[in-house]
Amino acid sequence: MKFAKKLGVLGLAGIAISAFSATPTLAQSVADFYKGKTITMWVGYSPGGGYDTYARTVARYMTNHIPGNPKIVVKNKPGAGSMLVANELYNVLPKDGTAIGVIGRGMPMEPLLGNSSAKFDASKFNWLGSANNEVSVCVSMKSTGITDWKQLLTKQMTVGGTGAGADTDTFPKVMNNILGTKLKLVTGYPGGTDVNFAMERGELGGRCGYSWTSLKSRKADWLKEKKVTVFLQMSTEKHADIPDVPFIMDLAKNDKERKILSFIYARQAWGRPFLAPPGVPADRVNALKAAFMATMADPKYKKDAVKQRLEVGPISGDQISKLMADLYASPKEIIEAAKRATNSDEKTDVSKAVIPTETIKGVITKLRNGARKVSYKGQGRKGSLSVSGRKTKVSIAGKKAKRKKLKVGMKCDFTFRGSAAKKISCG
Repeated sequence: MKFAKKLGVLGLAGIAISAFSATPTLAQSVADFYKGKTITMWVGYSPGGGYDTYARTVARYMTNHIPGNPKIVVKNKPGAGSMLVANELYNVLPKDGTAIGVIGRGMPMEPLLGNSSAKFDASKFNWLGSANNEVSVCVSMKSTGITDWKQLLTKQMTVGGTGAGADTDTFPKVMNNILGTKLKLVTGYPGGTDVNFAMERGELGGRCGYSWTSLKSRKADWLKEKKVTVFLQMSTEKHADIPDVPFIMDLAKNDKERKILSFIYARQAWGRPFLAPPGVPADRVNALKAAFMATMADPKYKKDAVKQRLEVGPISGDQISKLMADLYASPKEIIEAAKRATNSDEKTDVSKAVIPTETIKGVITKLRNGARKVSYKGQGRKGSLSVSGRKTKVSIAGKKAKRKKLKVGMKCDFTFRGSAAKKISCG
């Protein structure tokens, strides 16, 4: 009897333990996960360009809309037209919601177009949204004498590119293969800022695949001073700002060409895409999507964007996913024709960019973003340089200094490669 009673007590205790262990553990909330954490936003291009500018502007405000208010740090990792970041987001970077990215709008199409270096499936990324849709343009420097795209049917012009899959590399090939132009491509620049830098040095005659928003916001002086001619616009719809600039869709010679061009330029809809790796928990993905769209509606973000001449025309991550699904469902015949138009070098002279390291004596004319961006002029030249806290050596009066100690008017020796400052030595 005593044994039975003891067994009964033990049995009840066992049941209680079992019931307790079977109770589901309360899931950690999104706010609890993100509280005190840092999200790294990886940008696939060098500092100072359009993608970088959008990324840093979004990051300033998006943190306020994510539960737990994590800090967002923007880091640049240029390489192969942003393919480096796309590959790492998919295969290497954390899949817990602490790594997000900004890549070129054409990059999601690269696996579809047969690029074996693209180690990802774009349909499996978690798309957070795009800051705007985009129209790309072709521009020529005044020195080339090119003012009409038809001149390129008989005259060669050299343009700069950032890597396979980027608009800067894809669109010149499309023009050569479909329109019959004679663009020469020099590729391998870390970012659009570096392409612009080479144009100003006279190494390049122009750029095809230049976002209209970036041109009018980052290089407004080129337009105002008529240093460049905008001679072609490329998208699925014309931009209201430039109604008289020829539109590539109007240049299609038949319905098949029109379908091929529509497929290629579909990427313009997600002009500045933000994404997270596959495998991130759904509740965090949903929180990031909501935070992105809330940022787009944030009056402070809008005011900042307008100040920088950045267009605000967002689309949601779910919309991008739908567009991507439609794109991947395109007829095989059109995909194959687009693959040939974007990849074939048969009609394009392609070479690798050689970016020299230079030193110029000059004066600081402008500082932006805590001296992350330094403008200078000297020796008959002027430009802007990105200044890294780790990679740029800064000295003042012979002593090592922080970049924040730089001041407008300082006379300095600027050593740089492309648009990246290696050393700034000021008196």
